[in-house]
Amino acid sequence: MKPVKAGLIGSGIISWTYLDNMVNRFDSVEVVGCSDLIPERSAARAEEFGIRQMTNQEIYDDPEIEIVVNTTNWQSHT
Repeated sequence: MKPVKAGLIGSGIISWTYLDNMVNRFDSVEVVGCSDLIPERSAARAEEFGIRQMTNQEIYDDPEIEIVVNTTNWQSHT
């Protein structure tokens, strides 16, 4: 089965757990990249997990990304 391509928005503390699971434990998911309102955070996560640093808009616009994982604080989920 071909992995589902995912992008992660929100690269704060909880994102580490999500990325660790998606990148290192689930063969059914391929993480394309991550974003954050604070670019330094998403840059650090991208480097740590070997994925692309992206903006939110780049994640939304990427035709390969099938799933967006939202790890922002709950007030930002809309």
